[in-house]
Amino acid sequence: MGSFPLQKVDLHSHSTASDGTFSPREVVRKSKEKGIYIFSLTDHDTVCGVREAIEEGKRLGVKVIPGIEVTADTSFLGEGKIEFHILGYYVDIDSEPLKELTTFFQDSRKKRNEELLSKLEDLGYNISYEEMVSEYGTNFGKPNIAKVLIDRGYFEDREEAIDFLSSLKVKREKLDYREVTRLIDEAGGIAIIAHPVSLKLSYRELYCFLKCAKNERISGLEIFHYKHRPEDVLTFREMCESLDLYFTGGSDFHGENKPCIELGFINITVSDIHFPI
Repeated sequence: MGSFPLQKVDLHSHSTASDGTFSPREVVRKSKEKGIYIFSLTDHDTVCGVREAIEEGKRLGVKVIPGIEVTADTSFLGEGKIEFHILGYYVDIDSEPLKELTTFFQDSRKKRNEELLSKLEDLGYNISYEEMVSEYGTNFGKPNIAKVLIDRGYFEDREEAIDFLSSLKVKREKLDYREVTRLIDEAGGIAIIAHPVSLKLSYRELYCFLKCAKNERISGLEIFHYKHRPEDVLTFREMCESLDLYFTGGSDFHGENKPCIELGFINITVSDIHFPI
């Protein structure tokens, strides 16, 4: 399928393969319903839903770009830098480098989840690891745990439950971003920094970091995201243009785990991004 400037795009979404609430096939169908013709499934730490999404995309006339989202270590940035998420696009889902990447992060996630649920049990919240796996599979995340806490009446809303889980300070082991980008690159992919405001860097700090990171196989920024203000979008785009980097965008759709975020709600098209489509 050829691409046209006004074709609607959403390059950031999640399914039941990680912490979304719709299957990969359902997310592609919803994309089609929203008029999205270029789409990427970027589940956390896994590509196990990508093949299903691509098959459904071919059936419906939606171009599905294989993707993944992983979390890199932020300790080198100093205190208070919370999230460093990297999106990998066009990855070969059967390649050995990608298997190495997903195996590391899935093992790290499993260890974190077991420790977090054990701590919850000690505090009187009766949710077992086995129950979570039975309901969500082994790649579940905090949004899934938060939903169970709410369903069982421990909390009233998602943000309250997520904040509580975060306060328990059970961390996952993470890779240095240079190791992440190396593996994405060796898997034939393109590494993009997701929702860069989450890095909590000033514009100046982010620009200086990007100047170095582009030599470490970081290829661009996700500039369109629900966390970004109009001034963020403008500044991030100027940074990318100045440094000859790609810029992308997506909804970060999670289904009912982020009920206010709909697929394609940012309303961007091919002409709004700079990325190989």
